[in-house]
Amino acid sequence: MSGVTTTETFALAGFVAGLRWKPPEQAWTRNMPRVVSTVSDCLAELLPADQDRLIESWQQSLHAPWHRSLEHAISAVRHAPPGSDAVHVWSMSVPTAGVVELRTLLEEWIGDLPHPIRVNLSQPTAAPPGTVEGFEVLGFDLGRIHTWLCYGLHEEGRERLGIRPGEGGLLTTLHDAERVADLANSNVGTPEDITWFPALITEHDAKP
Repeated sequence: MSGVTTTETFALAGFVAGLRWKPPEQAWTRNMPRVVSTVSDCLAELLPADQDRLIESWQQSLHAPWHRSLEHAISAVRHAPPGSDAVHVWSMSVPTAGVVELRTLLEEWIGDLPHPIRVNLSQPTAAPPGTVEGFEVLGFDLGRIHTWLCYGLHEEGRERLGIRPGEGGLLTTLHDAERVADLANSNVGTPEDITWFPALITEHDAKP
């Protein structure tokens, strides 16, 4: 699928490698698809970063689960435990208009440490070619990236805006993702210290 128009531009923020999330059969997942694509480790099992052996382990924990480049993410796939044949690599890109805000949030939290997202957004580029999966509404809070599905925003979006997740639990247009992010930032059912933003999710070939 592709809901990206020629008038929209995005900057690469980072990569994750991991498994799609399969929602449990519970009341809060009743309006979710059976399999969800997400770059948030709140729900999905994502592989840790294995980027540079010179980076101290405490810094790696701050970076997790983000990888700066596609090559780093593929390296994580290569070192995945045996039997992890369903691992995927996704990139997260943000609208160029939101680059400064997200980078500022990171720098307020981590200073000038080389977090993969901060480094990528310091010199904005486009993500490498891949298959656009859709738009996810994500929330930043002290380095953690939450997904809108964690806080029932898919229900709020459906009830208040008539917006519901499509294939893979993602939205088809940036406009819908922006509307849900605006709703979330008005603190409808979410903590005040989380800043929500729309992100473009693209899947890349995970083969080394």
